[in-house]
Amino acid sequence: MKANRPLRYRVTRIFFILFMLWILPPTLPVLSTSINQPVIFRYRLATDPPTLDPALSTDTTSGTVILKIHDGLVQFDPETLEVIPAVARSWDVSPDGLRYTFYLRDDVRFHNGRRVTAHDVKTSFERVLNPATRSGRTFVLEPLLGSEAFMNRQVDHIEGITVLDDMTVSLVLKEPFSPFLAQLCMEAASIIPIEECGSGETTFSSRSVGCGPFVFRSWKHDVEVILEKNPDYYGNKPSIDRIEFRIIQSVPTAFEEYKADGLDMLDQIPTGQIQALRKTFADEIRIWPYLSIYYIGLNLDRLPFKDNVKLRQAMNHAVDREKMCRAIKEGLAYPIAGVLPPGIPGHDPDLTGYTYDPERATQLLAEAGYPGGEGLPVLTLWHNRDPRHGLIGQCIQYYLGRIGVRIRLKNVEWAAYIEAVDEAEPDLFRMGWVADYPDADNFLFTLLHSSQFGSAGNYARFSHPEFDRLTSEAKRITDRDVRLALYREAERIAIEQAPWIFIYYERELAMIKPRWDNIILTPQGDFAIPLERVRLKETRQ
Repeated sequence: MKANRPLRYRVTRIFFILFMLWILPPTLPVLSTSINQPVIFRYRLATDPPTLDPALSTDTTSGTVILKIHDGLVQFDPETLEVIPAVARSWDVSPDGLRYTFYLRDDVRFHNGRRVTAHDVKTSFERVLNPATRSGRTFVLEPLLGSEAFMNRQVDHIEGITVLDDMTVSLVLKEPFSPFLAQLCMEAASIIPIEECGSGETTFSSRSVGCGPFVFRSWKHDVEVILEKNPDYYGNKPSIDRIEFRIIQSVPTAFEEYKADGLDMLDQIPTGQIQALRKTFADEIRIWPYLSIYYIGLNLDRLPFKDNVKLRQAMNHAVDREKMCRAIKEGLAYPIAGVLPPGIPGHDPDLTGYTYDPERATQLLAEAGYPGGEGLPVLTLWHNRDPRHGLIGQCIQYYLGRIGVRIRLKNVEWAAYIEAVDEAEPDLFRMGWVADYPDADNFLFTLLHSSQFGSAGNYARFSHPEFDRLTSEAKRITDRDVRLALYREAERIAIEQAPWIFIYYERELAMIKPRWDNIILTPQGDFAIPLERVRLKETRQ
């Protein structure tokens, strides 16, 4: 029964409430969620994404956004990196390892409302392998039977793709390939609605339509990219209503914005402040293992590096990696010994790599035909516009200068930088690589096999017949121990041939506001954090 108190009581109660509101401090604790208030997650990007087209993406900046918009047949568990279902609810693999049959979920819809079918899988994969698309990630699907004939325009279909019915697709490989399922987790294997692609590079790269947890809404170049949650997502519905990717190139500016609560996550900290901030922002600094490497690529397509392994070895011995890790990375990196980072099966902890040995470097430089650097032209080291890369470039310039190798630095905007590296324009270039999938193949074959020149991953244009044989053979072998033995032998060749100046393995770091919960710090790095799982803490702040 509804209470009916006297008017005098009600008036007294109202005045009491108003009095208490007046004397209480202005910072009343409130729930972190508010009725009718959209939940927004603000994420910093260091540069404008070169593309939002999964077929054209070759970098983590683009991938950061694309992974939120698009899903493929399968995906990685963000914690274990095991392959788990996505658009495909399940799959079968034939005993000979050649045929993969995928059974699609019947509740997956593109952001335009249309249901995803096996026909979309076929057309999406054909688009990646179509030469007109100019994808830099064709290797993801090249294991399919008939891919070469299709890419060479000899046939109008891919023999290894068969639509069995609307919800079932068969993929047949030309030979067994152990990492195939893992490669299908990459952005290039996303399932897209072909009717939305337009003219490809001029349309879909700036307006992306997928079937993932977030929907593309807008893109103001060099300012922001806005995504909104997909209310019809087949998986767990995101609790975030909107992601605002704010493009802030300056790290100090981004840091100030984070402190002012204009960002919820910051992927970099100003150089020299990491140790101090680990104390003052102890609840917000996150550091975790990262499957990545950082190196200076050498252009082996032309002189002076072409056919001059001693010159390349000399430059490796000239660099003090340990000091660079301490001074620039502040303990968040450690000197690289080989190609495979810790955490990748096949990593050899006993490798020593190149030690800092200026005397040996000077001797090798002379044996290479350039005593004291005499006769060696000034070489240009390119890097993109990020203060970290500029500092690394200055260190390389200093150390190489001490043995007589003169280096000039060139700072280039990211999209133009990637294009130049793809086309082998720089003499030297800085590059990092984050595992697309946790397999040695993704480092050794992708980055150094001669079939992967340019945007496919082998930016240095390294070519070595025995290395190619070993890494090609390892792809076909299903026995784990045999595979890893081949990869270790190939890695030793790569170290000896020195197509890069090997720099460091990284640990990942980010600052995240403590109001957020369920942040999964995946070994792939911050770009792959599944924001669809992030939620506001349901506690009082």
